[in-house]
Amino acid sequence: MLGNDVIDLMDPDTRPGALHPRWDGRVFAARERAALAASALPERLRWALWGAKEAAYKLARKLDPKTVFAPSRFEVALDAQLRGRVAWPGGAARVAVLEAQTCLHALAWDGATDLARVLHACARTSAPDPAAASAAARELAEREAEHRLGLDAGALRVHKRGRVPSLLHADGGAFDLSLSHHGTVVAFACDPVVRPA
Repeated sequence: MLGNDVIDLMDPDTRPGALHPRWDGRVFAARERAALAASALPERLRWALWGAKEAAYKLARKLDPKTVFAPSRFEVALDAQLRGRVAWPGGAARVAVLEAQTCLHALAWDGATDLARVLHACARTSAPDPAAASAAARELAEREAEHRLGLDAGALRVHKRGRVPSLLHADGGAFDLSLSHHGTVVAFACDPVVRPA
C-alpha cells in the first residue's frame, strides 16, 4: 500500500515567511527541527518533511482507519536525496520525495510495495478550488495509468470506499491509489498490482 502528497512551491503558503512563527514547533519533532536548523536549504527541507508526513498519514489511514494525524508524531528522517523513513505510533513506512521545478511529490510505501513498479505523476492545473482540483487528480490518475499500462481509454476509474481511493479495472480488479492536490498542482501514486475490488 502507498500514500502520496504534493506541495506546490508556487503557492503563496509555501513562500518564506508565510507560516506562523510557531508552526515548526507544532508540526515537527525535535530531530526534524534540528535538521531544519542545520540545513542549507531549510525551505526545501521543511516542505519535503511536511509532504513525507502527509504521504505517510495517507498510508497509515489505509492500514488503520482510526489513525489520527498528529504531525509531530509522524517523525521523518530523510537523507540528502530526500529518501528515508517515517515512523509513527504503531507503524513505519519508507518514503521518497521527488523534486520538480515547482513542486515536491512525496511517496510513502509499506514493505509489500515495490517502488519500482509504482506509477506516479504530478501536473499543474488551472483549477485552484478543491473540488475542481480533486477532479483533476482523479482524471490524471485514470488517464496516466491507462496510458502507462497500455489500456484503452475508460478501462480504469477512480472509486472511493469511505475516503480511501482505488483504481477499478474494467475486469473487476482494483489497484491501490493515492491522490493529492495543493495549490494548482495535482498528483497521484498507484501500485498496479491487481487486488480484489
